[in-house]
Amino acid sequence: MEEVRVFPLSYAVQNYAWGKVGLDSEVAKLVVGGDTSTVIEADKHYAELWTGAHPKGDALIKDNRIAQRTLGQWIADYPECLGSKVKDTFHGQLPFLFKVLSDNTALSIQAHPNRELAGWLHAQFPEHYPDNNHKPEMAIALSQFEGLCGFRPVEEIIGFLKCVPEFHALVGNEAAEELQSSIGEALRISLALKKCFTRMMNCEKKVFVDQLNMLVKRVTEDANAGKDTSGNNGELLLWLHSQYPADIGCFSIYFLNRMVLEPGDAMFLGANEPHAYLYGGQGSTNRLLRVN
Repeated sequence: MEEVRVFPLSYAVQNYAWGKVGLDSEVAKLVVGGDTSTVIEADKHYAELWTGAHPKGDALIKDNRIAQRTLGQWIADYPECLGSKVKDTFHGQLPFLFKVLSDNTALSIQAHPNRELAGWLHAQFPEHYPDNNHKPEMAIALSQFEGLCGFRPVEEIIGFLKCVPEFHALVGNEAAEELQSSIGEALRISLALKKCFTRMMNCEKKVFVDQLNMLVKRVTEDANAGKDTSGNNGELLLWLHSQYPADIGCFSIYFLNRMVLEPGDAMFLGANEPHAYLYGGQGSTNRLLRVN
């Protein structure tokens, strides 16, 4: 039999709760486009389409010339298909995972480990970290897309601490003053920023829920009165609060850069860089390509 070099794949689908539902999801549409016999459930969330050999979503080879197996199994049997450089560098494993996202609500804030930490996490918690690779990420917008990525310039964070008293209350005077005095000194900025963010994230739930409710009430009243709420990210705050009404993550918009991607725009997310995907533009299909 002739050597098979190209074959179709059946991709893995992840049905996370934040995904769009049924055929409203671009992921579901792509699945049907690849196999018209696929049944899409109208009330099921179709969040991510995975193309790769990841243990939690290994693509299935769909070719009657080949005994049924996954892409990962094929690569294990024929590691030379990766090319000698990739095969040797990544020990016979496919070094990337291609994803299509179709999200309906904001995703949680996360940061991917570097290679050293990834190896440690895999060794300690293999059920949560099924591989030992680091996961730098590139995201490409297929429709207008919005997200949070990396910490804002320190001057912007200080500005929010001054004009959003509820945010300041969670960070506290001491940490806020340290951040203010650290301007111009990179190491001090890093330490002060860590202190501010940690103070906020470790705040007692009752405290941050009370502050969040006060902020939402104030922003809502201003918006209803026709006042400009852009200075405190009011529109985004209310949108996040509508989905997660008692979540400390609502305050993260004052720490992290707000990124708006137009179709074809991209952003890179390096190791240990906090980020969160939020949503697409009004009426968009909320589509994003992601490569890990």
